[in-house]
Amino acid sequence: MEISKIIPPNSTFSFNVSADEANIRLDLYLCKQFPSYSRSFIQKLLEQDLITLNGKIISKPGVYLKPATIINVQFPPEKPLGTQRTMPANLGTRIIFEHEHFLIVYKPPFLNVHMPNHESDEVTLVDWLISIFPDLTTVGVSDRPGIVHRLDKETSGLLVIPRNNYSHALFGDLFKSRKIDKTYLAIVQGHPQETGTINYPIRRHPVHRSKMTHMTGITGKVREALTHYKVLDYFKDSALVEVHPITGRTHQIRVHFTALGHPLIGDAIYGSKSKLINRQALHAHSISFEFEGKAFAFTAELPADMEKLLQELKK
Repeated sequence: MEISKIIPPNSTFSFNVSADEANIRLDLYLCKQFPSYSRSFIQKLLEQDLITLNGKIISKPGVYLKPATIINVQFPPEKPLGTQRTMPANLGTRIIFEHEHFLIVYKPPFLNVHMPNHESDEVTLVDWLISIFPDLTTVGVSDRPGIVHRLDKETSGLLVIPRNNYSHALFGDLFKSRKIDKTYLAIVQGHPQETGTINYPIRRHPVHRSKMTHMTGITGKVREALTHYKVLDYFKDSALVEVHPITGRTHQIRVHFTALGHPLIGDAIYGSKSKLINRQALHAHSISFEFEGKAFAFTAELPADMEKLLQELKK
């Protein structure tokens, strides 16, 4: 039996392992039964004691199945909304596109996508989304429902938000297989070459743990990071750059352009503060992908602060 698409909260299923299905790992077996859901989702069911084998709760995904084993699976109940924060009258967020399975939203600068820690009481994009779409509380990870990718707090631009666990798994796979194309606009110091590829691995900074750093040699725990770019316009001592990150590492664009010697204007962490803009000049400009056989593409124009910065640089 293969169960497709969206499964309502509190649904239960029972499977009887056949002789042909013996010696398969439990998580792989369940991924086959629920093809619209990821292995990480199955792992969460295990962690929440929602899967039993012959009536015994199982928490490890690597159990190998035996013939005639009875597997019971319960999907999580609908999550309570919890503490509702008061939404500001004008948060700056907006819905660009609404689909049955996903949303495209605009995140303004200075707004966290989700809570940075459990002590934070700041309103986040997730808070705003749940205030409009309460069903998102059942999607994905509990502390960041509906989130499959993120933008830094100070970065503006577009995000795709899955609306159910079916699309959450699909978009997770699309990001993992690099089948989602993202374009950023950045304003950097100096004059980089007209086009280029930055291929420096990235790792956590060994001293300043809130920062990332690039590596010119493969040492320690590093992750591949690849960025393509082209310059759209040169100014006196800066440039407007279109950036295509192939991988999606934390702070990737900021770290890579700093490594080139052209940090983003206003980036206080990897470059220096600017009198012309009070954040790093980085904007998630466009996103495109194919979902269920149909192509989608969306763009968001530069926000006012980056437009103002460009006007100043053109003088």
